[in-house]
Amino acid sequence: MTQTLYSDEIGLNEGQVIAGRIRHFDEGEVRGPYTMELYPTMTCNIDCVFCDTTYRKGKQTGELTAEQYWKILDDATEMGVKRVFILGGGEPMVRKDVTPELMRRIKERGIEGHIATNGTLFDDAMIDQVIDTGWDEIHFSLDAPDAEVADYLRGRKGIFDKVAKTMCRIHGRKHFRHGRGARQEPRMLIHAVVTNKNHRMFADMVRFAHAVGAYRVNFDYIIAYRPEQHALKLNDDERAEIPRYVEEGLEVAKKLGIDTTLEHFLHPSTMDRGNMTFDQEGPRAAANAPCLNPWYYLVVHPTGKTSPCCVIPGIGDDASGGLKGVWDGGEGTFFGDLRSNMTDKTMTELCRNCTYSIISRNDYIREYLQ
Repeated sequence: MTQTLYSDEIGLNEGQVIAGRIRHFDEGEVRGPYTMELYPTMTCNIDCVFCDTTYRKGKQTGELTAEQYWKILDDATEMGVKRVFILGGGEPMVRKDVTPELMRRIKERGIEGHIATNGTLFDDAMIDQVIDTGWDEIHFSLDAPDAEVADYLRGRKGIFDKVAKTMCRIHGRKHFRHGRGARQEPRMLIHAVVTNKNHRMFADMVRFAHAVGAYRVNFDYIIAYRPEQHALKLNDDERAEIPRYVEEGLEVAKKLGIDTTLEHFLHPSTMDRGNMTFDQEGPRAAANAPCLNPWYYLVVHPTGKTSPCCVIPGIGDDASGGLKGVWDGGEGTFFGDLRSNMTDKTMTELCRNCTYSIISRNDYIREYLQ
């Protein structure tokens, strides 16, 4: 099966395609999501101290079967999904019966593939697969360029060494197979959660990323629900230090050619997750909604329940029986009602927990809508 292509999208960039699909919604034509996230599991093999899903211990029940994931991917292919992101509240590689084969099928269908992982379960066979199939991007979750701090935040000894070795093996083997500069896939990036244990390490984290072959570091501030998470938030004095360390990190990133999200941290609101606001003006239309995700982004959680982003949990309609009915969004469906509310400028309370990366991505799309 090959990916469905819309003729009027050929030759357009990501922002243009997404903006076009949103306009089609306003004109009464439903097109498929641009990006789909799949969460194979909520089970994880480590125990990050800041994680909001650490209460989920052991193997979860009620997760989708391998065959259900193949059906969801087939539907996504027919609907014109261009990117599939594998991640979740747990570690995707725990699902050995699903994730490797799912990744293979994604590339077989010509779809762009991304995966977020803690990097501890990649063996040689998996490294060979991501290189040989041209997997597009791997997001490694690592919070510090220092073993002691990284292992503390990830809740287990030896995490830093495992992740660093995995990234180095991918970087080295990729260039050994294809020659330096001949092929970039899989591209690697690092995702770091910023806490009071690592907020002075921006520059060193960028240097580490460069050393292991990553092209980007995404920094995201911790969101706190539980006492353990609140204990990791920055106090007022530490918040005041942020601009200095951000500027240092940006200087190193520019010198080494590493992309980052550090500029977001020059906006004080970045560190106020749980209090985000989305003022958006204009007449009632999808293009003027305070959040655009419901028109181009679909998340399928391990039970089959859906949502438009990683901030809202799986409370939407069940996709295990098919994606089209879930996404098309008639009246009384989760996505239908959500889009209607968004066009009325009414957001869910959970939207206050949004991240600046999602907000900035929506701003990027709005440039093409305008």
